[in-house]
Formats: sequence, structure tokens, C-alpha cells
Amino acid sequence: MPTTVELQKMFKYSATPIVITVAALIAVTLLLIAMILWKIFKNKKEGKKNTIKSILWIKPDMERLRQEYLAKLMKIEMEFDSDTTQIRLAYERMSRLIRDFAYKATGIDVMKYSLSEIRKTELDNLADLIEEYYEPEFDKISVGDVKASIEKTRGVISKWN
Repeated sequence: MPTTVELQKMFKYSATPIVITVAALIAVTLLLIAMILWKIFKNKKEGKKNTIKSILWIKPDMERLRQEYLAKLMKIEMEFDSDTTQIRLAYERMSRLIRDFAYKATGIDVMKYSLSEIRKTELDNLADLIEEYYEPEFDKISVGDVKASIEKTRGVISKWN
């Protein structure tokens, strides 16, 4: 009993859908590349930089802002004086206070910036304070001279331009 096997053609279906799909993918890719290049050249032509646009910021009355934040700092100091075991809490509050002050004074939202990101903003006084706060704020056992840090914070706020 002889058995015969007939081999079928490798592609028994039409290649048209594959060709159409590949052509569509190539067209979309070329369109995206063209859009990106157009935007880059347009920005260069207009003299713009590819940066995130900052929110409009109006410089506040610095003397009033200083007085407001010095009063808040005094409140932190009084709360610490009433319970000197709350070193970490005092440093956390000072960190929030000076970051909020810097935001209102400069328009740079440094609330969620790390120390290295703050250093890149060229706000050196702020970076120095935040560096001083880091160890007592995040260490397992908070040890720090809260009074000295409050005085440094007071000095930075008082001398801020």
C-alpha cells in the first residue's frame, strides 16, 4: 500500500495584509520622526530652549515675607522649647518652612527636591541648611543642635535677597 505525500506551498495565503501593515508602520514612524524634527527646528528658529515652562511667578514683598516666616520659625522654636525631645519633628518643620519660604521668594518649587537637586538651583544657603537638617531629620536616632539650626535658619531668612 503506497502512501504519497504532497507538500503544500510555504505561503498559501496572500502577502498583501503583511505588506500593508509594514507600510503603515513605516509611514507612522516617518511621520513621528518628521514631527519631532519639525518641533526641534521650530524651537531653534524661535530661539527657544527645550525646557519645561515655569509657572508665572511674581516677586513678593520680601520684607513682609521675611516677617511672616520669622514668626513661623519662632513658633517652631517655642514648640521645641516646650518639648526638647522632639528633635526630628523640629528639623522636619524647619525643612518644610525654609523650603516653602524659598519657593515663595524665588518661584522655584523645592519642596520635593533632593539635596543634589537643590544644589543645582544655585540656592547655596538653602542647600547648606537642608544638608544640615538631613542627618537629624532622617537618622535612626535624631541628634542635633536645634537652637543653632534655628539661628542659622533665622539668618538665612533675614538675609535672603
